Amino acid sequence: MKAIYITVVLITLFLCCAIVIDVVSQDAQQIISVNVETPRQVTIVSEKSYNGHLQPRAEVKVYANIPGKIVKLNAEAGQTVKEGDVLAQSSARQVSIDVIKAEVALSVAKSQLTTTEANAQTRIETQLVTAKEAVAAAEANLEETKSLAEMRIRNKLVQAESAYKAAEANLERSKVSAEQGLERAKTEYEKATSDYERDKELHKKELISDSAFETSETRYKLVQSRHEEAVAAAKQFEDGTVQVAVEKTKAELAVARKIVESKGWEREIAASESNVVQAKANLVTAQKLVEAKAWEREIAIAQSGVSEAAEQLKLAQEQVNEAAITSPIDGVIAHRHLELGDYAKSAATSGVPVYTVIAIDTLKAVWTVPVSDINRIDIGDMVLISTASGIRNILAKIDFISPTVKKGENSVLVHATIPNAVRAYIDNDPTSSGTNSALKPGTSITISIKTGERKDVLLLPHRAVMYIQNGKGHIYVIEENVARLKEINVGGVYGNEIEINTPLTQTTRVIVDNQHKIKDGMSVSIAGN
Repeated sequence: MKAIYITVVLITLFLCCAIVIDVVSQDAQQIISVNVETPRQVTIVSEKSYNGHLQPRAEVKVYANIPGKIVKLNAEAGQTVKEGDVLAQSSARQVSIDVIKAEVALSVAKSQLTTTEANAQTRIETQLVTAKEAVAAAEANLEETKSLAEMRIRNKLVQAESAYKAAEANLERSKVSAEQGLERAKTEYEKATSDYERDKELHKKELISDSAFETSETRYKLVQSRHEEAVAAAKQFEDGTVQVAVEKTKAELAVARKIVESKGWEREIAASESNVVQAKANLVTAQKLVEAKAWEREIAIAQSGVSEAAEQLKLAQEQVNEAAITSPIDGVIAHRHLELGDYAKSAATSGVPVYTVIAIDTLKAVWTVPVSDINRIDIGDMVLISTASGIRNILAKIDFISPTVKKGENSVLVHATIPNAVRAYIDNDPTSSGTNSALKPGTSITISIKTGERKDVLLLPHRAVMYIQNGKGHIYVIEENVARLKEINVGGVYGNEIEINTPLTQTTRVIVDNQHKIKDGMSVSIAGN
């Protein structure tokens, strides 16, 4: 019995040890290695995006300063230029002519100055001497007029009366002479006519020679002409033609009588006195010019003329220099509008520009914001710019919000500046970066504007949360090397992370893989430990 008892006890002990060993072995086989992460506490920024495009900071149309043919081109489209760089050259032929004219004008002005400096004082002093002589002459003429004017006027009346009487007498003599001449011419004409008619008949009968008849005919025509002249002379007395000379002397006599009757010498004396007054006034003016040294003012005016002519020459020479067409800004040639030999006009004549230069050291992001969103932004706010080519997170500052709403769109125009030297990250390659030199005016962009902010938000990798439904999910956390299943509240998804609304400490170890192999309460090991 005792041996049997001992045997049973031994067998029982053996079985118990086997069971314990088996359990221990099974527990050792169920410990799973997992990766863990702790909750990440971040600030979540909400934003709104708009579409827009880039513009250069400045876009300048470069015109010729002076109209002319393009004779030289120094820049091509795409070329970087600095302010003041000579882009092209226009013909300066016309302005060169203007320079020559200005040089001639300056030479004339200098010559005039030299003449004025040499002669002005002498001329003004000579004017004083001349004025004194003029006063003396005027006074002498006044005295002479007072003494002789009446006598001279009365003598003119006597002369007019004599001339009138002589004209009448001459008229009468001429009339008698004309009548006598007409009688003689008439008698001679009648005789010549009779002789001519007789000779004409004799010639017909060939009783006289042709030469004799021609002599008779010539004499007849001569006498006939004299008779006509005598008739015309006599007729003048009938129609009053010869009375003109008499009427003229009669009119002159009437004028002389009226002058005497009105004492015309008094007007002559008054005129002479006026001449004296005027001469004395001229003398006072000449004296004042000498006293004031007026030649100095004339010299100053001439000097001013030289200065003005020199300034005009300077301007003309500057016009020659302006034949060079220069860039007004630092930038890049966006377009060349004219070719060599084309005629370039100035901006004032509404011509075609030679170049278009754009400044891209700073770009402008341009977009529109609905009126409903405009109160969310202000000048000075920062925005993030991204492009379709993968450039993103370019920081820009709003510098313009239009005060007006665009008709038909119910939106407001907004600008933001983008320095072209900031660095921009490329999608799918966060370790690499480049500059904004890849940004070009006209590029389509997306503008992201911050609309809100939540701080101390807990995020876990999306793969750490299981069975997400109705705002809830489950996670495994490690407590003393044991996996514990916890239910949590979840929020929004941000890329590969999910928001956790259930309080967790930042030291909580959350399993992020192999969850399908784990059960609540199972022992686990952390990979790498």
